[in-house]
Amino acid sequence: MVYFLGIDGGATKTHVVLSDRTGDLVAEGKDGPSNYHLVDVGEASNNIAAAITRALADSNIDPVEVQSTCAGMAGFDGLSDMENVRQSLESALVGCGLMCPWYSVNDSVVAWAGAFLGGPGALIAAGSGAVGFAVGRNRNSARTDGLGHWLGDAGSGFNIGRAGLRAAVAALDGRGPATCLADSFLAVAGHSAQDWVDWIADLDTSIAHAHFQLRSFAPFVTRAADAGDSVALSILENAGAELAATAVSVLRKVKHLTAPRVATAGTVLEESRQLRRAFQSELSALLPGCQFVPARAAPAYGASLLARKPALLPNDTLQAHGQPSPG
Repeated sequence: MVYFLGIDGGATKTHVVLSDRTGDLVAEGKDGPSNYHLVDVGEASNNIAAAITRALADSNIDPVEVQSTCAGMAGFDGLSDMENVRQSLESALVGCGLMCPWYSVNDSVVAWAGAFLGGPGALIAAGSGAVGFAVGRNRNSARTDGLGHWLGDAGSGFNIGRAGLRAAVAALDGRGPATCLADSFLAVAGHSAQDWVDWIADLDTSIAHAHFQLRSFAPFVTRAADAGDSVALSILENAGAELAATAVSVLRKVKHLTAPRVATAGTVLEESRQLRRAFQSELSALLPGCQFVPARAAPAYGASLLARKPALLPNDTLQAHGQPSPG
């Protein structure tokens, strides 16, 4: 038997999929994050290995039967990332007994592959981060945003959570309008002024800690918006408009503006109907002929598809290649 391994390595979790030569899903596994910018290379590798181990154990597949691996990795944005990506992947593969050839791309690429099964269209992903990836009818590709939480990731869970926290502390400080987000913040950080000052100061402990705390507040914004909180609604409307701008940008780059297909992925867009509504409304206004389509499959399945059919990958996409060795 021959199998293909797909890896979706994100800032929040790692999801792996094993599929057979016909593309049928055989097994999957999940574990913690594998974006080496947020966790170190060693932890990223351990989490990838743990997810692969679960998939292999559930399927009773012999590692030697895995013919090829494709990994979509968050944080793989340029040539400077290649060595860390190679280390984290090869260490995980060797640790699981896999000696097959592998290649890696940015996680937005495998999300596109899953959404459109290799066909033209734009995938807008909003989870912890946010990015747009599109492939045009001539097979050229482009990416917009995915620039990280310091300067990019517009419309992401991180930015939504940060905006919610800013609104909450502004309300508590008497600098902003009243919002139920203030109560949510106090429930998280503590009810005394000193408690929440200490909680904010603790964000400087590490980038990973701050990133987790800020993105973890996004669900409170979603719930507040669902309850009719005007401040939370405004945050999600702004995030939807930012994601629509990302979609227009990436479609323009691949010259796919006539009846383009757009799919979405990521927990933020999946869990917030207010955000989806704002995104679709704004994008429809900007591109009246836009077609919203459901993603055909998950990003990890998209990665296994690319492992099985690497010719589907546009040639202009940043890639890393390798084959592990026991030594």
